[in-house]
Amino acid sequence: MKLKKVLSVLMVSAMFLTGCASGNSGKQEEKKAEEEKSVKVVACSVAATNVLHELGADIIGIPTTQLDIPEDLKDLPQVGQAMAPDLEKVASLEPDVFVMDKSFKESVEESMKEYDINTFYIDTTTYTNFLTSIEELGKEINKQEEAEKLISSLKESEKEVAKIKGDTDATVAILFGSGENFMLATETSYLGDLVKTVGGKNIASKLDKNVENGYVQLSLEYILEQNPDYILRFAHGNLEETKKSFDKAFDKNPAYQELNAVKNNKVVDLDSNVFNVSANLKVKEAIQTLGDILYGE
Repeated sequence: MKLKKVLSVLMVSAMFLTGCASGNSGKQEEKKAEEEKSVKVVACSVAATNVLHELGADIIGIPTTQLDIPEDLKDLPQVGQAMAPDLEKVASLEPDVFVMDKSFKESVEESMKEYDINTFYIDTTTYTNFLTSIEELGKEINKQEEAEKLISSLKESEKEVAKIKGDTDATVAILFGSGENFMLATETSYLGDLVKTVGGKNIASKLDKNVENGYVQLSLEYILEQNPDYILRFAHGNLEETKKSFDKAFDKNPAYQELNAVKNNKVVDLDSNVFNVSANLKVKEAIQTLGDILYGE
């Protein structure tokens, strides 16, 4: 009798454990299925579109743009420009996630209240914020592993620049302009953050006030005082006209000729095909180019 009781207890225990194991296995499978679930995404900026494509996202809508986007996406429905998306069109596509640039959030917030759209705002204001946004976007669309790989790939350029930098220190002034209006880029701008990333010393960081804006009004007196090793010029708007304005300003004012950067021929016009005012997947090339400018032979 005792033996039968012992066997009965063992059988019940075994059934219980099997049931638990089966239950846990079921939960794990459900969790895995949820993680692998395809998330339908509409993108409303070129940068977001390219990131999503790189992550292998299920893209069902793209921005209206003349800029390059992956060839296999060009026949998808267009939902307007980044700064003014057609929210009715977006809603009609019924995406799980709508991705737009954070810079335009305020311009659509009021209109967005009329639509029940799950929106992710990608932050392209700086390189650092861009990487963080890619990580968060990966979680949002169940592409965490792909996001980690992309971030790792982008950061490879930092390591390559570090190898050629060594102990070299380079002071830099970043002039940003459109027409006659030139400004100095700070470390909170995309270009300023890139310079900081490669180890350059932005003269704007020495300003007395706490600079939160990405750009401050240009002061020739301040530039002369700091006398940077390099001057990086980035034209915005009509590129040819802005470059002419840069050249004209430097030529007509003899004070510029006193700068080390000018004397040593280290005034560089940044290529708009590589650099921009906001982050995108060309950031890897941008970092490598800056490294070559500041530390290459």
